[in-house]
This record gives sequence, structure tokens and C-alpha cells, in this order.
Amino acid sequence: MSDIQNIDIDIDIDTTLQIGSFAPSSYIDVPRFDAGIKALAGYGFNVYAHPQCYSKHNQSAGTDAEKIKALYDLFNEHSLDVIIAAGGGNRALHLLDQIDFSKIAGSKALYCGYSDSTVLCFALHTQAGLKSVYGPMVQNVHDLTKADRKFFLQLISKNVTSYDFGTDAVILKDGHAEGTLIGGTLSMLPNITGTKYMPNIDGHILYVEDCNEELSRIDRMFCHLKTALPFAKLGGLIIGDFKNVSDTGRPYGFTIEDIIREHSDVINGPVIMNAPFGHGARMQALPFGVNGQLTARNGKASLDFNI
Repeated sequence: MSDIQNIDIDIDIDTTLQIGSFAPSSYIDVPRFDAGIKALAGYGFNVYAHPQCYSKHNQSAGTDAEKIKALYDLFNEHSLDVIIAAGGGNRALHLLDQIDFSKIAGSKALYCGYSDSTVLCFALHTQAGLKSVYGPMVQNVHDLTKADRKFFLQLISKNVTSYDFGTDAVILKDGHAEGTLIGGTLSMLPNITGTKYMPNIDGHILYVEDCNEELSRIDRMFCHLKTALPFAKLGGLIIGDFKNVSDTGRPYGFTIEDIIREHSDVINGPVIMNAPFGHGARMQALPFGVNGQLTARNGKASLDFNI
């Protein structure tokens, strides 16, 4: 058993899962990555770390060619059930136009990652019809809370069908929506909007979070996406954590809630803030590319899905 904060090992998880990892973004923090591999193995999973995980090319985890070869290797290894990004950072976006998605379109594997991996979740969904989990990467599995780690393990085991918004979620708009769940880190979305990697979002339920951004930039990105997606076609919107938001220079005056309320006014379905996912203390994973039902009524929010 690993030295990770322990959870009950007899929870409803599938320890027969075959897990692989490659590094699509910046080079890894080796001790944290190795601790994550050890932790996953400690829960009984068979885990394979592709050698590319340890590559370096400037800040990148190896060259684009090395990353794509690792991606093909893992998605074409048909015994794998889950492929978890080794870590985050930068440059996953550089891979998209170089990947031959026909080579992986038949894979049964779930991809899992967040932050920079947002763009890979979208590309795998639109170009290869694959499902993902917007959730932890190998090198931060051990940073999860006990509850979030338990939920993540159940989610990749496909043994959970509802999301727990907890007590901090705030309903900005009541309603009900049924549609495909998509989302990720807010600052990544403008990079793929207007490209083939962004799906037709009619009726979709979008979730977003971010970190280390200026209030004014967050406002600008929401303003852009409101028109570019557009928000009026969304079925619903879920807002996670915005960690380390700054407001340098002349005070902006608008809060995150002000910004969300202003730009979500065209959404006919539910709008929920403070969901427990993001770069901060909570990362309760969310499915990507699966159908979900989001309801907000009488001060309570629920999200059901079938991964």
C-alpha cells in the first residue's frame, strides 16, 4: 500500500483496470509523478508509465513527435482502460493538428486530465468520438481530498452516476438541461473556439474553472465565448473554482459572480457556481463527452450521467 492518505480500499472500484500514462504538456515533477504511480498501484490498479513521461525538451515533456508516439502507443494498447495525463503545464495544443485521430478512433480507453489537457479532451471527443474524464493527473492524485480521490476512482471504474455539488454551490439560475457534458479550464477554450475541435454546442452543458487570472481577463474571455460559442445555445453552465484571481492596477470592481451573471443571462437552463472542481483545494472529477442531466431547483443542484 502506498503512503498516500488512505481511503477505504473496499469502495466500489474496479481494480482490474489497466491504466497507462503519458505526458502531453510540460515535463513532469518526477518525485510527485512517481508518488502518483505508486499510489494508483497501491489501490490495486495495474499502471504503466510510458518512457516518454520522463522526457524533456525545453519546458516540454519531450518533442511533439515523442508525445504523439506515446499517445498512439497507449491508445492502441487495447488492454488499457484508462489513460491519465502525467501532468499539466503547456503545449498540449501543439499536438492537435499533428495527431491522426483515425489511428485511435476505436479505442475503448478513457482519457483523464485537466488544465492544459482541456484541449485534448475536446479533440478526442470531436475527432475520435472518445470519452474523457476532466480530473486529476498522475502527479496530483495524492493532492486530492479523501472524498475527491474516492469519487475519481469510482468514476474511472464507471461505478458512479451522479455528482455531489456539496454545500458551497450557489444556484444563479434555476432550470433543467439534458445534453452532452463538456468543459475545462476557461483560458484554454478561446484557443479552440472556431476550430474543428470545438463541437456544435447546441444543448450542451458546459463547465469551466481557472486559476492565476486577472478579473479583467476572465471577463474578456467570458464575453468572447458568450458570442463565439454562443452561450445562448448552451443547455446549462457549471462554474468551478477560480483560484488565485488577481485584480492589479485600477480596481476592476466586478466580482466573479458579477461576471458570470452578466454573461450567462442568455442561457435558458440552469447556471451553478462554486462547484467543487478546479486548480484549488477541490478537484471532484467530471465526465466529458457523455450525456448528463443538470437540474437546479429550490436551492438544490443535481447532475446525473451515465459514463
